[in-house]
Amino acid sequence: MASTYEVNIEDVEPLSRTYQYRKVMKPMLERKRRARINKCLDELKDLMVGALQSEGETITKLEKADVLELTVRHLRKLKQHHALALPPHNHAHDKFRAGFTHCANEVSRFVTSVPGVDIHVSTRLLSHLGSCINQIDKISVPQPAAPITPAVTPTSTPPNMVPITVTVPRVYTPPASPESKPSPTSMPVMVSPQPTAVSPKPSSPSQQVSAPGRVGVPSGSPMWRPW
Repeated sequence: MASTYEVNIEDVEPLSRTYQYRKVMKPMLERKRRARINKCLDELKDLMVGALQSEGETITKLEKADVLELTVRHLRKLKQHHALALPPHNHAHDKFRAGFTHCANEVSRFVTSVPGVDIHVSTRLLSHLGSCINQIDKISVPQPAAPITPAVTPTSTPPNMVPITVTVPRVYTPPASPESKPSPTSMPVMVSPQPTAVSPKPSSPSQQVSAPGRVGVPSGSPMWRPW
């Protein structure tokens, strides 16, 4: 005789809604995840078959593990040949040109569709946008500027010596008569320039500057003295 058990319904704990939701949704989410994996593997398989056939290899059948293995091998080969990195300058330049061209087309469509727009203004605007696009096409990678080397001119004298001719009078002696005059003597003197470029002022009216780089110091006017 089979034994029977009596179960009190009040003693059984009710299932929570969260548990019921997880129990129902878990198989559905798992099926969606597997479907996404299979779809991506199929697309990757088509890409790899095309890439390998272009390299001369013949592929008949690929399993999922083979697809992943060939993909890793192909990416490593591209990385060794530096084919994965894109030049940042050209990429940014192309994106900027595409965006500018799109905006210019929108402006052109707006100007031609709105009634009452002056035809001369619209023509000037569209021609300006076209010239801007042409200038964008002419932009190239800036080259580094060459260093500027100052030109050095050869000089016949050392850089710290400036030839100046100074006229120096002889020692004055009392003349025997009012008609006698002392004759000045000229002699070249090499003078080193001072650190400052300030020219000294003459201490007496008898000192005169004849020309830049040449200083003349004539003697004073002769005077007759009784001794």
